[in-house]
Amino acid sequence: MLRPALFPGIALALASTTLHAQYTPPDPSGLEGIIVETYYIADGNDAADQDGSTGGLATGAVTYRVFADLKPGYKLLTVGGFADHPITFSTTTDFFNNEDRGEAWGDRIDNTHLDDNTVALDSWLSMGGASDAHWGIPKADDTDGSIVGGANNDGGSNSVPGGLLVNSVAALGLPLTQADGLIPGTPPATSFVGTPPDIFNLGGSSYASTDAAWAALGGALSPDPGNKLLIGQFTTDGEFSFCLNLWVKIPDSLVCSAPGCHQILEFYGNLLPSDTAGTSISGDNKFTLPSLCFTSSTIAEDCAGVPGGPALPGTPCDDGDPDTANDTYATNCDCLGEDCAGVPGGPALPGTPCDDGDPTTTDDTWQTGCNCSGTVGIHDLDASALQVSVHPNPTNDLVWIGIDGASGERTTYELRNVLGERVAAKDLGVLNGPWKGTIDLSRLGTGVYFLDVTMGTSTRTQRITRL
Repeated sequence: MLRPALFPGIALALASTTLHAQYTPPDPSGLEGIIVETYYIADGNDAADQDGSTGGLATGAVTYRVFADLKPGYKLLTVGGFADHPITFSTTTDFFNNEDRGEAWGDRIDNTHLDDNTVALDSWLSMGGASDAHWGIPKADDTDGSIVGGANNDGGSNSVPGGLLVNSVAALGLPLTQADGLIPGTPPATSFVGTPPDIFNLGGSSYASTDAAWAALGGALSPDPGNKLLIGQFTTDGEFSFCLNLWVKIPDSLVCSAPGCHQILEFYGNLLPSDTAGTSISGDNKFTLPSLCFTSSTIAEDCAGVPGGPALPGTPCDDGDPDTANDTYATNCDCLGEDCAGVPGGPALPGTPCDDGDPTTTDDTWQTGCNCSGTVGIHDLDASALQVSVHPNPTNDLVWIGIDGASGERTTYELRNVLGERVAAKDLGVLNGPWKGTIDLSRLGTGVYFLDVTMGTSTRTQRITRL
């Protein structure tokens, strides 16, 4: 059976669901990992601000954002400390707290003050929210620009021309003037049980607990396409470290009705032998991942495998495919180029189907250079030998027709208007070689016409414009 919830006011309400299928062991990839994003690195102008904090933000302080990378459809129920499984946050100095408009919870930051001084760098915990009107997502997935950095910032106590939060060193990836990891929306309210960490309002350097947790009633999904849910933001100029424990809700469609079925996956930074002892059913929903514990002293490799290198998510790369454009490292360091539809890593590449918007064409296909074009009319698959040319096109009166590929088969042509009405036709008999001739369009009105040339069972269609 499910392990009894330690926080009945939260976890039981979160786990309520209708059970469906037969028992199968839960999928541990429901939590794909923990992502730590370098959100910003403070420069001298940021540190000199006195509105947000009196001497609290150091030059070089790093703002980290921590995301739970969930499999699509899985919800984060709670993050916390449990018996024998403490949750810890610590820094070798202190966590920065914006004393002006900062909050202990991301979803309580007043969005109207995100452009004030250093409010956007405040330290807090969350279940997806980075303000009361914004979700927090990875910068690399943010395409709606920035509302917090540079010209959108009030410049702080020194009214810095051009605003604060403009640092653009390579180590922070995308600068906040380009992408701030904020998208409009209403994130869920964060609920908390136990002793809340005062390091996010009174300041301090560490927090540890085995009986406190934060959660969102019903669980939380991220609006980010990869379901990366923001669970905290931490700013410090010291060595930052944490160990996390998370409970993740399985999608209802995967929950079964057999005795012992699990609704929750439990992930612990320090998985103990006792957690999985006993029967397989009682322990097969408890897992650990290396990324549940983190320390910034271990220099992370960039997307190219270089420790501390500049190849970070959001920066240019080369995916090796000449048919894509604007290649960029994604959050998971995949190098993705935009396809012909402008989608990173998308399938719309030259040679694949598309829609050119013309109802008179068929077999629309992306061409080299990402031009979507189709063939007018319908032709048989065995028509490769039949070649038809028309010129000049557009024309005022006469149009020359050239037919190649004839091999002793009866050949005809028919000219149709856009309504499908036949306006000219001719039986050319059996052709054994190239044929050339003309059609006089001077008696026809201006517009588009379709020439169908049929050889045996094969047909080619050409579009002709009469000026």
